[in-house]
Amino acid sequence: MPARLALLDSRPALSDLDGTTLEHWAETNGQPRYRARQLYSALHRRYVQSLDEVTELPVALRSALVQDYRVRTLETRVHLRSSDRSEKVLFGLADGQTVETVLIRGRNAGGTRRNTVCVSSQVGCPAGCTFCATGLSGFGRNLTGSEIADQVIYFAHQLALEGDRVTNVVYMGMGEPLLNVGAVSASVERLTDAKGINLGRRSITISTVGIVPQLRRFSEWAGQTNLAVSLHAPNDELRSRLVPYNRHFPIADLIAAVRDYTDETRRRVSFEYVLLHGVNDSMEIGRGLVALLKPFGGYAHVNLIPWNPFRDGHFVRSEGPDADAFAGLLRAGGLRATIRYSRGLDISAACGQLRERRSG
Repeated sequence: MPARLALLDSRPALSDLDGTTLEHWAETNGQPRYRARQLYSALHRRYVQSLDEVTELPVALRSALVQDYRVRTLETRVHLRSSDRSEKVLFGLADGQTVETVLIRGRNAGGTRRNTVCVSSQVGCPAGCTFCATGLSGFGRNLTGSEIADQVIYFAHQLALEGDRVTNVVYMGMGEPLLNVGAVSASVERLTDAKGINLGRRSITISTVGIVPQLRRFSEWAGQTNLAVSLHAPNDELRSRLVPYNRHFPIADLIAAVRDYTDETRRRVSFEYVLLHGVNDSMEIGRGLVALLKPFGGYAHVNLIPWNPFRDGHFVRSEGPDADAFAGLLRAGGLRATIRYSRGLDISAACGQLRERRSG
């Protein structure tokens, strides 16, 4: 029997239960309904990680609950803190598999604090992007809505101890969110619940490599949630080498779907572009990117991301003057472009790196 099966915890997680289910639990167990409301508030507004923190419940009731339930769907395996104050956690799931989550601390343009949690939506990733540690690690399974939301709740709890809070969530960790729409949608509903963490939808960004059928329905379930598209190349030949899913949904189809989205919603889309030296950062390719995205006008913003090396990666990071020159070409062509250097390099904070390091 594989060793990881010894880690299985068959108890259901309290964080899986919605308010109605908790009320049913209270009635079934001879408890007043307000106990269910107390527990729901403790889980989703106070972000408790242990029943010991739910002091409003009688000790006997907490002892009974712990026999039948886990509190959260995740357990902390590794928690690392970077010199730049970003943090990364490797979480264990009930089936012994692992996922990563990152907290990125920063400041908004006005100087206010910005605490962004980057969540995973799958164990591994089926997209197989050749520059990504997660993509090369293969696919395990979809996460549930609670497993996604609990990643945010963990850091909400940590920040609350500092008198701070989560301000933004990005679905840019392990996995392709639009291949797990049901759980991603459920997690967004949980995170925006006014009785819980109460994030605004405009504080949440969902990234995709371009699963066109789901992208065309994005506004139906995501509403005011922000959209980011992982582009990485302006032509099919190069993009198919970097993003194998391009063979299923080529650039023309992807751009048409995004254009329909911007026409319908009048909302800006971020295009993510990992900079790979000598691969996708030439002036010729930059001019192709300008031609592709300029028709979007102000509805397109390009995030240029110097590649983060990992153990089995075979690319070279494009940064410094090379990145500046590429960004300058895009801006001169009329595009909005920002170079976004990743945080937490000293703690393997880029997608899939800590999990890869721990399995090596």
